[in-house]
Amino acid sequence: MNMLMMRWVILLASIAIAGIIISQAFWIRKGLLINQSNFDNAVSRILTEISNDLEIQSIGEVKTEDPVLRISPRSYLLNIKIPIDVNYLADRLQTEFANPFHNVDFSYEVYESSNKLLVFSDTIFIKDQQLRKFKYLPNLNKSRYYVMVNFPDRPIIPSVMLTIWITAIIILTSVIIFFAYTLHVIFKQRRQSEFQKSFINNLAHEFKTPISTISISAHVLQEDDILDEPKRLKNYAMVISNEVNRLKTQVNKILEIASIESNEMALSHEEFDLNVLLDEIIMAFEVNVQKRNGTVTRNFLSKSCIIYADKVHFTNVINTLLDNALKYCDRIPAIEIETNCFETKAYIKIKDNGIGIAKENLKRVFDKFYRVPTGDIHNVKGFGLGLNYVKMVANAHSWNINVGSEVKKGSIFTLTFPKN
Repeated sequence: MNMLMMRWVILLASIAIAGIIISQAFWIRKGLLINQSNFDNAVSRILTEISNDLEIQSIGEVKTEDPVLRISPRSYLLNIKIPIDVNYLADRLQTEFANPFHNVDFSYEVYESSNKLLVFSDTIFIKDQQLRKFKYLPNLNKSRYYVMVNFPDRPIIPSVMLTIWITAIIILTSVIIFFAYTLHVIFKQRRQSEFQKSFINNLAHEFKTPISTISISAHVLQEDDILDEPKRLKNYAMVISNEVNRLKTQVNKILEIASIESNEMALSHEEFDLNVLLDEIIMAFEVNVQKRNGTVTRNFLSKSCIIYADKVHFTNVINTLLDNALKYCDRIPAIEIETNCFETKAYIKIKDNGIGIAKENLKRVFDKFYRVPTGDIHNVKGFGLGLNYVKMVANAHSWNINVGSEVKKGSIFTLTFPKN
């Protein structure tokens, strides 16, 4: 899938998800409005029926039209223009709102319409008690009252609707997370594919030179008069042997990476002195540094440091880090190696004055096939496997490796590991 097609797929999928979210929000709002409207209608109907019944009991007919006014989503005002039998009022209110359809606690207050004074109030807990009779309530004989009915604990969202909406939100959130994860995998695979293409190109370039050299040497060895020149024969045979060893080293490195990824790397742990082994590695490495008039500084803060690890893989890790310090340096190399040993752990710091690594590339330096852009250094070769190998060996040993870097100033790789 090309990048343009991928962008269209992402755009359309994002629009679809946004549409689902908007439609869900619309239906949630619609449901809330319908629920509130249904409750308003039910309360208005009940209060109107009570008002009508009170008027019929008092004067034999219904005179008040539309006596109910909604004050807020939880408060309703009933206008009664006749004397009130509070026993009857309280009994009817509790009976109606104890209906399974409503089953909601409420409170009510009776006010005189002339002076707005509260003359009676009560709170009914429907869910906490059975229906009760009101035997000692007063009769209100004035001509006009307001009855305020409140539902303080009524949920704005009914539990059934809330369950449905929570389920829908969980499903929608899962879809969004899955979509985001899918995008992450797609881009990761695409990036991996690009790295693999770069790896194959580098691999072809790395193999092309030794294969060409072997081909030329083999052609020379096929000449009839080559047997008459033993020294020349030996030189070409040595060239072939060196190039074969070079190819073998590259192939073994690739196979070693594959075996580590498959959890097939066999570690052969042994005790050795960290400082002694580093001295041996540095002595061999200094030859290449001195060719560029560079220096390698040792800073061993402990006289001796015995660690327990695979000596071969440890040597390869240090060689890889030192090779990179030299390879990615565009000036006279100045490399510093610091070690220190504590009771339970030890560390190695390898500091260089190379081209450095940009902050946005630091988190990917250990990725397989990834090669940090090297600016003007065009002669740097490699497969992008070195630091990936370092990271996997560190993980296999339960070591910790960190990198800090600043462009044009250099990098510091810190390897921390337990002594036992």
